[in-house]
Amino acid sequence: MNGMTLNQLKNKTINRMRGLRQEVANHWREMVAAEAPAGDMARAFTAGTLVSTIPVPMVDMAIAAFVMRRFSRLPRAPFFAAMAITNNLVMAPLYAATPKLGTLAIGWMALHTPVALPEALALRVLVGYLMIAAGLGLGSFIVANTGFRGYQRTRRSA
Repeated sequence: MNGMTLNQLKNKTINRMRGLRQEVANHWREMVAAEAPAGDMARAFTAGTLVSTIPVPMVDMAIAAFVMRRFSRLPRAPFFAAMAITNNLVMAPLYAATPKLGTLAIGWMALHTPVALPEALALRVLVGYLMIAAGLGLGSFIVANTGFRGYQRTRRSA
């Protein structure tokens, strides 16, 4: 039988983790050494956040590949850093909250407009998802813009 021993499995896992750690370190160095304006880097981070909030597996990767190919001047490191931070595991609790948030938003809108409250679950999920994505996008832009500006200012003064 052609099986792996426990030591072989440990060594393979350790080597994989080292390679992954080295790749993350290289991307981090690229991001902090980038000479792009802070606004461009914040926009790339926001784009990565918005793309990674798409709940359908592999669709977000296809869209990310399209965005990177279409917008070649977009800084890659902040884009992929945002995608790594807001992955599907992190987003799972937010995905679960989308119907409730959509119901609240549509209910609020129905109280303030002459629109009847629809009962379609898909609509509630879509509205909730759009609110979460917009909030994450806005929040990530503010945090990233502030962080990149502060980092670049500190780097220039040092």
